[in-house]
Amino acid sequence: MLKDKLKKLKRTLRFYLIKALVDRITRLPATAVPRLRRLLLKIMPLVFSHEISKARDLLPQEFEPHEKQIVEGMLLNQVSTILEVLFYEKLLAHDPEFITVIGKEHLEEATRKNKGMIILSAHFGNWEVMGYVLAKMGLPLHVMARPQAVDQMTELMNSFREKRGVKVIMENTTIESLKLLAQGKTVGMLSDLNARERGYQINFFGRIASFYSAPVILSMRSGAPLIPAFTERQKNGRLILRFEAPIQWEKGEKMSQRIEKYVKRYVSAFRRKPDHWCWFHDRYTYALLGRRD
Repeated sequence: MLKDKLKKLKRTLRFYLIKALVDRITRLPATAVPRLRRLLLKIMPLVFSHEISKARDLLPQEFEPHEKQIVEGMLLNQVSTILEVLFYEKLLAHDPEFITVIGKEHLEEATRKNKGMIILSAHFGNWEVMGYVLAKMGLPLHVMARPQAVDQMTELMNSFREKRGVKVIMENTTIESLKLLAQGKTVGMLSDLNARERGYQINFFGRIASFYSAPVILSMRSGAPLIPAFTERQKNGRLILRFEAPIQWEKGEKMSQRIEKYVKRYVSAFRRKPDHWCWFHDRYTYALLGRRD
């Protein structure tokens, strides 16, 4: 009990420190971003040493020859993502070509069908700006979100989303999402975290991991296309937002086979840019509690 209280106190203190820093640095111009990035890259290894160690342990064997570059790139991506969220409007004003969208035709086709659409992404690249861009395109995203460790942090994260046109679904997410899809709306979700006993056992980089069935269920029940989407960082600092072709379902498929289809899209994206994903997410603990068809 005391341990839990101390952990919560630590997280609360971390929140107030982060909030104070956010209030201060967001007053700066976009030209301050490179300097802030260099500063944060010095701080991150100290603050998130546990996550860095975990990422090294969980990195698949196929990436081991490039472990150092991938972990360093992962840190750079995390820092850049934070700064891009904080300075989004200023970065766009400074560089109107900051974000390029590829695959608009898939969104247009889904819009014509008028069954809504499900945007499936991951904690990859800058997943937050995806909602901002869709809102500017006239397709405001209703995104499923989990509460953070402390309520104040949840409110802070959601405040950035909502002021940029992203609607947040925190409760009854499946029911609310089906209602929105029935109205032709756009729902966004990240399904790359460990589902444990609530998921299905799927091969993920050579090991069994547990993945959620929710993306499949929403798509099958609503008729809405499931569109994988990934934001990739370029060497010049700009972003490419890539909307892929919808995942196709075949009659008679098992649930695990359908989940495998979206997991393969994840694996393809993570292999393309292995330094973009948060490898410290523990995908394998209690995975064997997941269902099998």
